[in-house]
Amino acid sequence: MFSKQLTQEEWQAYTRTLQKLHKVGRLGYWQMSLATGDVYWSEVVYEFLDVDPRDFTPSHEAFMSMVHPLDQAKVAKSRQEMLEVGFIDIKYRIIQPSGCIRWLHEIADNTSPDDPNILLGTLHDITAHKALEEKLRKQAITDDLTGVFNRRYFMKRLRQAFSHYLRSEQNAAVLLFDVDYFKAVNDTYGHAMGDQVLQQVCRLFTERFRETDIVGRLGGEEFAVLLFEVSSEDAVAIAEHIRQALAAHTFKTEAGSTFHISITCGVSSFAEDDPTEDSVLHRADKSLYLGKHHGRDQVVGEEQKRIE
Repeated sequence: MFSKQLTQEEWQAYTRTLQKLHKVGRLGYWQMSLATGDVYWSEVVYEFLDVDPRDFTPSHEAFMSMVHPLDQAKVAKSRQEMLEVGFIDIKYRIIQPSGCIRWLHEIADNTSPDDPNILLGTLHDITAHKALEEKLRKQAITDDLTGVFNRRYFMKRLRQAFSHYLRSEQNAAVLLFDVDYFKAVNDTYGHAMGDQVLQQVCRLFTERFRETDIVGRLGGEEFAVLLFEVSSEDAVAIAEHIRQALAAHTFKTEAGSTFHISITCGVSSFAEDDPTEDSVLHRADKSLYLGKHHGRDQVVGEEQKRIE
């Protein structure tokens, strides 16, 4: 049996159908001649880059100029690997002229080429998939109620920070906050109001602490903060500033009544004789307990604890 020889019209129809399928599947493809440097982009690639094919000339340099600065090195490396081994599989970001960032997944295989001077590759827009990945990642490390990090993630970062401290002696401190008499808030104003209190406490945390600091909810009304590059004295001063800010904050119920809360905080810093990160947390907890024992609404550092 002999296959039918396609006419020019049939080839054109076939090409149009293939292009439609690429648009439906959001799949673009490119072709580059090693002999001349000429580059061809399919219609979908132009859409990915948000440029008009009527006034934009495709080239390797033009494409690389649109790759995100943080990804340019790995994309350039992958193109070199393509020439050496004939295959690449890479995910990276591009920046459209409007400033919008898109994620692309590029696969190219030239291990058995019809023409060794022609490179072929495909591009798939995975921006939505990356957004979903990021959403799930945040959900896995975030406390649902307050939006700060959950206990598991905080402990992970604490372990990492302590390990780094053992290698580099980079100073760090742990603050343990506990909302005083929080059960009375729930009993008096209801659990919905209690949730709002915790949310507003965390909102103040995120406003007052640095982006590099790690704020986590350990459970209930207890929170922990990991501070980097601070002395023990500065850590106590920072905690005291937070305590005063919350003491001055007025909470208002839906019925119009107002009330105030207080917090107690225990502070500890990394030390050479700490066997593990748990010992740092344990010392902060002991300071917190001492503050509760002596009337609450106070910050207790390790110096104060030794005086007691």
